[in-house]
Amino acid sequence: MEFPLRKQRMLLGITGLVSAATPALTWAQAATPAATELAPVQVQGEGTENNEQNYTARTAPGVLRSNAPLFETAQSISVVTAKQIEEKQAESVSEALQGVAGVTAGSYGRRGWDDFMIRGQISSAQTFVDGLRVQTSTNVLRAEDIFGLSSIEVVKGPTSVGFGLALPGGLVNLTTKRPEAETFYRAGFSYGSYAQRDGTFDMNYAPNNSSKGAVRVVAHVSDQNDPTDYVYFKSQYLAASYNFDLGADNDLSVIASYQHRNYIRNQGIPPNYEGYSRNIFVGEPDRPYVVDVYRLGYNYTHYFDNDWQFKQNFTLTKGRSWTDSVFAAANASFPRVARQINYQDKRDLNLAMDNYLQRNFDFGRVKYEVVTGVDMMRERSDYYQRIDNVNAFNADDPVYGITSIKTGKPSRNVTYTEYAGLYLRNTIKVDDRWIIGLSGRHDWTRVEVQDRINGGDNDNHNTAFTGSASVMYRIDDNFAPYVSYSTSFMPVSDLGANGSLLKPETGKQTEVGVKFQGFDERLQGYVAAYDLKRQNVTEADATTGYSVQTGEQTTKGFEAEATASLTRQWNVSVNYSYIPYAKTTESLTASAIGLRINHVPKHSGGIYTQYYFQPDKLGWNMGAGVQFMGERTAQRGTAHVDMPKYTLVDVNVGYEAENWGVKLGVKNLFNKEYIQGTTPNAQLINFGSPRTVLLSANIKF
Repeated sequence: MEFPLRKQRMLLGITGLVSAATPALTWAQAATPAATELAPVQVQGEGTENNEQNYTARTAPGVLRSNAPLFETAQSISVVTAKQIEEKQAESVSEALQGVAGVTAGSYGRRGWDDFMIRGQISSAQTFVDGLRVQTSTNVLRAEDIFGLSSIEVVKGPTSVGFGLALPGGLVNLTTKRPEAETFYRAGFSYGSYAQRDGTFDMNYAPNNSSKGAVRVVAHVSDQNDPTDYVYFKSQYLAASYNFDLGADNDLSVIASYQHRNYIRNQGIPPNYEGYSRNIFVGEPDRPYVVDVYRLGYNYTHYFDNDWQFKQNFTLTKGRSWTDSVFAAANASFPRVARQINYQDKRDLNLAMDNYLQRNFDFGRVKYEVVTGVDMMRERSDYYQRIDNVNAFNADDPVYGITSIKTGKPSRNVTYTEYAGLYLRNTIKVDDRWIIGLSGRHDWTRVEVQDRINGGDNDNHNTAFTGSASVMYRIDDNFAPYVSYSTSFMPVSDLGANGSLLKPETGKQTEVGVKFQGFDERLQGYVAAYDLKRQNVTEADATTGYSVQTGEQTTKGFEAEATASLTRQWNVSVNYSYIPYAKTTESLTASAIGLRINHVPKHSGGIYTQYYFQPDKLGWNMGAGVQFMGERTAQRGTAHVDMPKYTLVDVNVGYEAENWGVKLGVKNLFNKEYIQGTTPNAQLINFGSPRTVLLSANIKF
């Protein structure tokens, strides 16, 4: 599906205006009198911060589209660096996010893909890779390989002004590993509980001791069983990237990756589990999910002589997931668990591109940064599903096998999602104290849903303006209070009573906070309070079978987070989140009004620390982490699950030599039994992992 000709011309005109802005703004600066004109000096490439090597991140270029310091950004942004991931021995994106304030991850249990909530709002479909959206569908079956990442950036609150269609909770941007300026060869091997086996390989070749002309190959193979019977997870990941040497004025990095996953989903057990094993599997063995994801992308930068920079990012993602898994049906209970076969075949093709110009101006007392650009995305999602009722599973006499099938009605919808957006971000700094942010964006979107079985074609065109405004005052080099306001919108693919697609959901947030830093910027953190509202929430109308938009959800909370390299030998990160108000404030279902949003705790937090006995980090090291999760609830219809609070303790000890290292980690040290979450419909309970042990070894040259 294409944009109408009128909109194509409009977008071409917008692109032309952005291009035309370069000489105009250059002339405006030239017209400003100056006492002395110096030749421009470019600092690029090798001098930028590397969040892959540092424990504490000072910038988030993937989501800010600049190297502006986080300390001077009036927005709650967290960065999980590769060093933090390594020290925690995090094995998935969801696990890495569990140490981020305001984020609840893995609430649906060990299902084989990443799920997370930000500030009380479902945000799993808000996943970006290298600054570009990779999927809009809320039916996400993706689990990005964490070994291929150099950092994870988390933006909290509405992000439409920077990234177009988005839910108001926030987004997660995954930054992939790219070539570096030194040659190295690394390999790792791990073995742990439940026959976990991992092998990793990371090779970087820099022929001129520069990232230009360098190539990098990253690979990861994983095979792991699960505490639940018959459940396993297998994955293979391969990525290759290359930085072209195009001279001082141009940077071009290309990356291609492939990921294959084969796994049995841990779906959980009915809530009346007393007297039955926590590890019982109520599905059918050997009916896995099979997922393949191919990705090809590039990042291009051109440095103009007048200090302007033009950047273009592009990615093409093709994915397919297929399964004929057997699941517990709604309202299933022990001992005879009603079951269904869920046939799913989902094929996605996503193309995304971002083009923008960026420059910093220095007018003496006033410093000004401008970022302006056009981004666009086109996605085709083909989703086939059929649910068949099959014979129940008798937990008192567990025998597997399909003995009866009642075939259900199939559905197949092909959904096209397209958007293009023009954005402008202005950051004005006065006297190195006041920092004013003003950003705006206008989007043109189209959603079309084709019913390939029953016939019918529904589409919806929308335009939306979103914006953000902020004021920050930098008291000194250590503290900077701020206040901000931002909005969001998100088109939907649900049909209303008249058979047409519903209008987009919207969101807004007010936030006040304080950024702080210290220890020569090795300490970075913030405290913030927010009031977030999600409007036009789509709900199913049981009477008509269509959807309605009478819902509204509100979350109000407080966050605190700090990450620090206190010394060259001691790393610490702490986080705390308090969400006293997370409720449905408007709903078609009167009984739902006032209920707390599923899986949102009032209190959560954690502390993680790693100590190295030598300043060069060679020799012995040891670490520990404590994670606290407060009470939560999950309910839908008549289903209601109370999840008690829990505290988990992780420990590790390791030894690093010049060319090798070993590490032993123990997670859930005291073997705490706890409910990690429920299925999305609150029908089944997922228990968290018991004590697990992982022994890792690595070699490096």
